[in-house]
Amino acid sequence: MVPLTPEEQAYIQSIGPITVAPDPDWVPYEYVDEDGDFTGIAADLLDLVQERLGIEFTYVFPGDWGVILEESRAGNVLILPFLNQTPDREDWLVFTEPLLVDPSVFITREEHPFIFDATGLTDESIAFPVGTSLEERVQRDFPNLHIVHVERENDVFQAVANRSADMALRPLTVAAYTIRKEGLFNLKIAGQAPEHYTNHLRMGVLKEHAMLRDILDRAIATISHREREEIVNRHVNITVVQAFDYGILMRLVVVAGILLMLTSYWNLRLRRLNAALAESERSKSVLLANLPGMAYRGLLDRDWTMEFVSEGVKSLTGWQPSDLTGESAIRYASLIHPEDVEVVWQAWSGATESWQPVSVEYRIRTRDHKERWVFDQGVPIGRDSSGTPIIEGLVIDITDRKHAEKALYEVSIHDQLTGIFNRRHIFNCLNDMLIKAAREHTGLCVAIIDLDHFKTINDTLGHGGGDTVLRGFAQRLKASVRPYDLVGRYGGEEFIVAVSDVDLPTAASMLERFLEQMNADGFEVAGEGLKVTFSAGIADIGEPGTEPLLEPLLARADARLYAAKRAGRNCIVTSD
Repeated sequence: MVPLTPEEQAYIQSIGPITVAPDPDWVPYEYVDEDGDFTGIAADLLDLVQERLGIEFTYVFPGDWGVILEESRAGNVLILPFLNQTPDREDWLVFTEPLLVDPSVFITREEHPFIFDATGLTDESIAFPVGTSLEERVQRDFPNLHIVHVERENDVFQAVANRSADMALRPLTVAAYTIRKEGLFNLKIAGQAPEHYTNHLRMGVLKEHAMLRDILDRAIATISHREREEIVNRHVNITVVQAFDYGILMRLVVVAGILLMLTSYWNLRLRRLNAALAESERSKSVLLANLPGMAYRGLLDRDWTMEFVSEGVKSLTGWQPSDLTGESAIRYASLIHPEDVEVVWQAWSGATESWQPVSVEYRIRTRDHKERWVFDQGVPIGRDSSGTPIIEGLVIDITDRKHAEKALYEVSIHDQLTGIFNRRHIFNCLNDMLIKAAREHTGLCVAIIDLDHFKTINDTLGHGGGDTVLRGFAQRLKASVRPYDLVGRYGGEEFIVAVSDVDLPTAASMLERFLEQMNADGFEVAGEGLKVTFSAGIADIGEPGTEPLLEPLLARADARLYAAKRAGRNCIVTSD
């Protein structure tokens, strides 16, 4: 019992009936049952508040939620019992501490991919009942989503199930209850909304009755975490007697035996879900059954000590969940690639300092010694008795994506015909080489090379023969320089070579040896021998009177190339 001061007792007596207007259709939070009684999670929590304050609430039901908000704004209802605090509602209400904290989750059909970030979705719709606080925030945070309005809470889930909308964003408790109760097994929980979408369900009291709000807060403070869990489990851990959608079931059934198998399967699934919901980590358990990859809870120490990992760890790492938990467990840190350990540590350390979510990509080594890329997304949730941060997250396999990205990058930097670097990549590298050479006062020489009489080759052998010459020349040129020198195709039959840490005479000597080789060795194209020579101009970043800039450097090399052509071709020019 929470003792009230004489002043508080007199105040309670003076305000008359303490009218409370719950939402009549927000199962399982608050609703009116078939007998017309107010029931649900909120009803049980409010019973505790009444009991501990020794007061009595008068429940009124003026209409649907929209009407209730209007009556509250008009001052005709003293308390709204179970709602989120929003700037709009703060115009006329003051709010108690939360009666219940419940995360919001995305609900989609089974085939929809997992939602990491809803801002990346396009051409998708999301269903909401009219007047919810979540809708206000989604319009602001996710303008890329088209909002579809429905009349009732249950209609939200039906809209997703029958494809009138692509997704819904609802409290986890409501989602778990409705999916199971209505037998909507073509729906799944596809991801958790950002932290600021968590529902902090409070009592809203008319502003002029702030003293009543303070009195209610004292009672709410006495409600333990265990009591809240028992109340939630009492309403969510139901036994579903007719939880099947018989329309879907009849389409699946072709013989009585299949019906029996499906019935057994769904009953088994429901029993497992009931068991999960009965655990203390109720909200996390529902998500785990629907998430890809490995969900985990652990300590942010250098061993990455795991307290819990989901069954997804088997397909991700090859290890069983029991292998990574317990005193004799394999430490998760030993699975992280040695080159990535510090990257992961720094990412998580920064997250715990600012108490913000984190996402990081890194490599792991599986039980069969294979290397995989993973995406780790999680959040710090508290600290243990020794002060070590406790973290929760999800690790999924992105190896295929990484390989595709690498392949795409390789294509983007190489010339399609010759296989050596393309002009764009060479220019990017040259800028970096120039900065390094200028900073460290080292040499950098650039040569522009042009094949002699290439038009005649094309005219004689055709473009296929010309392509064969270009490919062969590119590979010989690449083999003639050092592994860390740059070789690329400048355009057409022109090539570019950049050699670092050498002076102009040394670079010219390297290229002259290659020219001698080209004069000695020919090409064989379509069974015919062919001699191919080239002309080249070389410029050095360190030449007197020059600036260490890319455009002047290339201009000097290009001018010397044309001087080589004017000198009769098949030669290299190194000065103006």
